Amino acid sequence: MTEPRTPDASSDAELDVAKTVADFTVAFDKWSRSLLAADAPSLPRLKLLYALACEGPQRMGDLADILEVTPRTVTALVDGLEAQGQVRRVPDPTDRRATIIEMARGASEVEHRYRDYAAAVAHMFDCVDARDRAEFVRVCRQLTARLRASEVSLGADRVT
Repeated sequence: MTEPRTPDASSDAELDVAKTVADFTVAFDKWSRSLLAADAPSLPRLKLLYALACEGPQRMGDLADILEVTPRTVTALVDGLEAQGQVRRVPDPTDRRATIIEMARGASEVEHRYRDYAAAVAHMFDCVDARDRAEFVRVCRQLTARLRASEVSLGADRVT
């Protein structure tokens, strides 16, 4: 049986990092969702539409990979967007078992909305000096790469 860790300075620092990341994540998510107009697609739907606008028609599995979500999530997003008339399913010309998702309307409106969203996110950092912004981007990229790396096993660090 593993002995419980005793509180020390390093565990206080770990807790501070965890709390700070959690607080930022929740606040950023709430703030970023507030940027979207009432008539705009939800942020996950907007990301899917933007992927189609940038990459062109895609298979559902490829969209799941691009968006880093499960195929089930893509199905739900496509169902909603299809019901709104924003995307359509068409047969894959090279594989009769597969379905391609394509935009039903022009990409310019979606691209414009996504760029406005991205600009608003960038402007949030106007109060941060250029060196700190560059450092933030560097750290975020480093941590994102670590989270995405298949060879990194965080299993030992799982909370039970």
